[in-house]
Amino acid sequence: MTIRHRDAKPSVSVDHKRITLTVRPGSDAAKRAEVIHEWHRALLHEVVPTLIQKWEPKLKVKVTGYFLQRMKTKWGSCNPKAGHIRLNTELVKKPKDLLEYVIVHELAHLLEPTHSERFMAILQKHYPTWREARAELNELPLSSEVWRE
Repeated sequence: MTIRHRDAKPSVSVDHKRITLTVRPGSDAAKRAEVIHEWHRALLHEVVPTLIQKWEPKLKVKVTGYFLQRMKTKWGSCNPKAGHIRLNTELVKKPKDLLEYVIVHELAHLLEPTHSERFMAILQKHYPTWREARAELNELPLSSEVWRE
């Protein structure tokens, strides 16, 4: 990653596999992290709705809202009564199939709120490789790195 200081709106660009973070002169590590986090959220907003729309009819559920946020201890969460799911913004750094697994996992909670046998049967029916996906995801770091110069 390259950090460029310019008196312009903060931004992130990707060119030939190099990430360039542009921030105003004097921007601290917290500001740089905020700009990166917003970029990650934007990238997720490009793919999450499509994945939700793909899986809603398969599981016969309806998501009334999804939220992207930093989460320290989990990849996602669900509020079955409200029909909401929350996804960890760190998922942007993981393979897309693992993001899809987390979405399916949270949508399954709309049918079964607990990690019961019924819940596992729902996952098994709709996402047969869920155990492998869960194992791979759990081997990956949950926390984000700090961007330094």
